[in-house]
Amino acid sequence: MTATAFVLASALILLTPGPTNTLLAAAGAVAGLRRAVLLPVAESLGYAIAVSGFVWLTAAVADLAWAMPAMKAAAAAWLLYAATRLWTATVATTPEPAPRAFGRVLVTTLLNPKAMLVGTLMIPQLPPPEAAPWIGGFVAMAYLAGLGWVLFGASLPSRIRPYAYKAAAMVLGLFSLIALGGAIATA
Repeated sequence: MTATAFVLASALILLTPGPTNTLLAAAGAVAGLRRAVLLPVAESLGYAIAVSGFVWLTAAVADLAWAMPAMKAAAAAWLLYAATRLWTATVATTPEPAPRAFGRVLVTTLLNPKAMLVGTLMIPQLPPPEAAPWIGGFVAMAYLAGLGWVLFGASLPSRIRPYAYKAAAMVLGLFSLIALGGAIATA
């Protein structure tokens, strides 16, 4: 993949609604831009770890047929858990504690199917030192996209904001089903 194609594909992936983006927008809606501004750091950190791990893991488990379905099933389980937690959360008049929000975004990003896509297909299969600039570029773009999602949530009209967690829970539940379907299909 050329650098230009990688940047365009990365931008498309990062701007597409997904589990992490849903959490960032919901946090922006509930907490506002000022309180949620650090959450894109959690997204970037999660992508840095996950994409690097998938680059390495792809080479390490290339001969194990069960490995990719197992990773997809783990992602589906986390998304279902996160959806359930958001659905049952009371509508916040105050945002959840920053460490909890940071951790939720971090873990969701670690298990985000987008990280698997980037780490297994988009980044050329290179030794880790040579893959580092590709990973770094994706992480930098993730931070900027994450800020955009937080800003999007923060700019929602106030009458819509109370429904941010329920909407996020439905989206995460849908992504959980999609990830589970992918796990079953590749098993």
